Amino acid sequence: MKKITLIFFLLQGLLSNAQSWLPIQQDTLLEKRHELIFSGTADYASTSLHKSLTQKLFYGGEITDEIKDKSLKLHRGINQFGSDLNAEIEYRNFQVNLFGKSTWGFTVKAGYYSFINALYSKDLFKLGFYGNDSFIGSAASISGTQFAAYGYQKIGFGWLDKKSKSSVSLNIYNLSNYSDALVRTGEIFQSQTIDSLSIAFDGRASFTNDTSFFKGFGAGLDADIRLTVPTKNNNVVYYQFLAKNVGFTSLRESMNRYSGDTVFTFTGLTLNQALNGGSFLDSNFSVLDTLGVQQSQAKTTVFLPGFLQFSKLVDANSTRKLQEFYGIRLFLSSIYNPLVFAGLDYRILLGKTNALNVGLNACYGGFSKFRFGLYSSLRIKNWNLGLASENIIGKTGQSILIRIQCAY
Repeated sequence: MKKITLIFFLLQGLLSNAQSWLPIQQDTLLEKRHELIFSGTADYASTSLHKSLTQKLFYGGEITDEIKDKSLKLHRGINQFGSDLNAEIEYRNFQVNLFGKSTWGFTVKAGYYSFINALYSKDLFKLGFYGNDSFIGSAASISGTQFAAYGYQKIGFGWLDKKSKSSVSLNIYNLSNYSDALVRTGEIFQSQTIDSLSIAFDGRASFTNDTSFFKGFGAGLDADIRLTVPTKNNNVVYYQFLAKNVGFTSLRESMNRYSGDTVFTFTGLTLNQALNGGSFLDSNFSVLDTLGVQQSQAKTTVFLPGFLQFSKLVDANSTRKLQEFYGIRLFLSSIYNPLVFAGLDYRILLGKTNALNVGLNACYGGFSKFRFGLYSSLRIKNWNLGLASENIIGKTGQSILIRIQCAY
């Protein structure tokens, strides 16, 4: 089931918001009445999971000892993994005068998003892929493990400034999936003679109990603020502050919550025998009470993993063929590290109105370390087609980004 879920998330992303460094071109000369923008991202990254392993998890296939060993060599004490998979479509109207203001238009948008982030120990990776043989006579630590997964959709309507292209929209959200877990302290010790097993655990886990697609509703906002900074030679530099999905949802039904703070010792049982093929999160699993794990239900508010980015834009009307872009981004997640990026954009003119932009990028942070990418953007009359990858040579992730814009 876990493998099917991962495949579904990835395919969903590949068919689709380029919340990333694929540079936005600021065009102040092109007269627009309407604009339609489709953007999509399928991006996963890790500090330690080799892509040969994650590809098997996503697409299926045999996970050999060689594949597992490649990832094990990359692992340190604490490791990260995350994915950002989504699609968004936006319509901008520059013709209407919103609220009677000649400089105001409006925007309408809709999107589908999934976001997964995890923090885990090297010992947890070894337990999951190698079993507990290497921990006989010693303790396996899973302390510090965190996990959260979100699936949500939005519909938004907002204000648009026709001159600067800035916009702010108010969104309504549906939460279709949510789960999280935190292990503050966790150790598993199996004796040298394999006749006793000790578990020390302090943590919690929560799962949505509602089987419907509409598990919760909420509100939030998007903001795309364009800033113009003049330079000494009478030119201008364009910057963008971008915020997406800064909001919350309230669940319709109660969540299942499991929590425990206990130390327990099994005598004469191995870990597999203690579990007896069951699951700690199976409500019929009698060992829950024995272990001191408490089950409860409660409604809660879920804050979405909103996205923030500040960056320099590419000026589509500049006479410079080579332009730099750079910025910093952040997801509103305790696991995600601030990411800085920088790159170069080169424009090749294809007649009076058409152009091909190509570029390269380097970034550091997020769910991984250094990553390098390439992109291309083709402008044909009122169309702009962009395709990029943020990770072309990295060992621990893959990405594809798409943007299609049409002004008419």
